[in-house]
Amino acid sequence: MHRGSFWAILGPKSWDVYLKLLFRGRRLRVPAGDIYQLGGDVLIDPRGIVRLHHVGRTPADRPSVESLLSFVNEAARESTSEN
Repeated sequence: MHRGSFWAILGPKSWDVYLKLLFRGRRLRVPAGDIYQLGGDVLIDPRGIVRLHHVGRTPADRPSVESLLSFVNEAARESTSEN
């Protein structure tokens, strides 16, 4: 994955997410490790085929649950059609 810039890590999009979490009652923790390392998501089906490779651009950049489920359902349909 990538390293984020100062603005990507502590810019307005990140603060928006942090404030929403605080209003929902979540406590923020002091970060450990490299705060500039961005994350991502990889979805691999049981056969080892990469179905999704999402590289985050900010700490809050994640695929929606709906899009993840779409990839899972597509992989399941392909798996059953091959059998």
